[in-house]
Parts: sequence; structure tokens; C-alpha cells
Amino acid sequence: MRYLLRILSVALCLLIWTGNSPSAESLNFVIIQPGQPGTTQEAQPVMDALAAYLQQRLPANVKVAGSYYNVLADALDFVHANRPRWGIVSLGFYAQFVENLQMTPIASTRPGGFSKSILRLAVGKDAPDNWRDLRGTVFGSMLFAPELAACELFGYQARQLPFKLAGTFQPLKSLRAVGKGSETGLVVDRLQYQSMQSLPVAKAVKIIQTTKELPTSPVVWFGDPDDQSENLSKTLTAMRDDPDAASLLKILQTDGFGPPDPDLKRLRLDASNASCRP
Repeated sequence: MRYLLRILSVALCLLIWTGNSPSAESLNFVIIQPGQPGTTQEAQPVMDALAAYLQQRLPANVKVAGSYYNVLADALDFVHANRPRWGIVSLGFYAQFVENLQMTPIASTRPGGFSKSILRLAVGKDAPDNWRDLRGTVFGSMLFAPELAACELFGYQARQLPFKLAGTFQPLKSLRAVGKGSETGLVVDRLQYQSMQSLPVAKAVKIIQTTKELPTSPVVWFGDPDDQSENLSKTLTAMRDDPDAASLLKILQTDGFGPPDPDLKRLRLDASNASCRP
């Protein structure tokens, strides 16, 4: 009888101890921007700064850590092996893997203060005005998901185009090559187009194809949203009005976060054959 009472006493103490010491909940994240410059190691201090900011504003039992990937294969390996709770991903990554990775948009980014992006095809001044007459390779810093650019810019699958689409880590170098006529073309996003207007090379290129407005990189939740995702969304949205977040937002190249873009619902590529969907 004494032995049974001792077991019950130990069990009760363990129950009380565990009830008063809740285990930490992971809110690890990943930022995935295939084709962007830099390395995972170079970006880690920024990930740590964002994690520290969120750590101070979320419940005490939530632990936050972040990682950055700009190579598609490495990003996919990380997501499958580590199962992050949320992330900020490129539009092309979202469109291609939204269903496979069960991504649900919970917020939007605002790079350069814009809530929408636009893709433009830049070619040399002496190049054809019709994209159907182009040959060779068209580069783009976001073209590690070339299917999205193909569908949005041209309305065709990438393999149906008369030229090849390829990603580049050096869009400025490619732009100069396009201006000289040694490369076929370059796809630029809204910020890149805005930046190139002040460069001498802008006089050597022309824009021959433009998309309608597209969503910016979304903030996504992996799996079904819950109370944690709602708290995170509110915290991210509040950063825009928080003076303590100003320097961090500048490093992240956004002026804050907004509600998820409803246009994301139509951006779903069939990953099995990269077909365009209406």
C-alpha cells in the first residue's frame, strides 16, 4: 500500500510540475527567394534580427528562429527536413508549390512600398519588338520558377516559347549584356525596373512585354492556420507602425506587411507539367 501511495505521490508531483512549465512552441520560419543575391550564411544575421524582434512580441512560450535560401533545391530540402511553421516566399515558389507544401497566405509584403509587382521583358534597342521573334535565352532573377513568368508574360508554358528562360544571380550584369546585344533579354520586376531607370544602360534597352499587376511575395503558413498564425499575422502587420521595426523593415526591403492578396488564389501552377491555369 505504501508503495502504491509513493507512486501516486510521484505521479502527482510530475503532473503539477509539467502543468506549471509549458513546453516551448516552435515558430521557426524560412525566407525563400530563389535567384536573389547573397548566401544563406550572409543572410543569417537578418534572420536572427527578425526572429529576435518577433520573440519579444509573441507569447513567452513561443520560440522563433529563421533561415534564408536563394537556391530552389536547397530551399525544398530544408522545408521537407525541418518543417518550418511559416515563411516569406517568392511569388514563383508559391505558385509552383502552394498545394504540395500546403501553404496558406496570412500576410503580404510591400517591397519599396508597393502592394503589387509587375514583370517586364527588357531587350536591346535593336532587338525585335515581338517576343515571338526572339531566340536564345531570356534571364531573370526570379526565373528559378520560369513557368510563372512564361504564363504571366506570354500565356504559354515555358517549353512552348521560342527561347529559353533561365535564372541569374547577376541581373545587372545580364541587363548590361542585353543592352550590348550579347544576351537576348531580361525579365525585371517592379523594383528592378524602377532602379534601372537611373542607369546609363536604360537608354540601350526597351520594354516589349509587360504583365498586369501581380501579388508581391506572400507570407505563408505551412498547414492549416490556427491561433498562432493569427497572432503572427497581427504582429507582422503592426510592424509598419512600430518605430522599433523601422531599421529591420528597411533591411528586409519592405515598408511593412499587409493582409494577404486575394489575387494569390488564381496563381497556381500544376507542378507535374507546369501548365498555366486560368
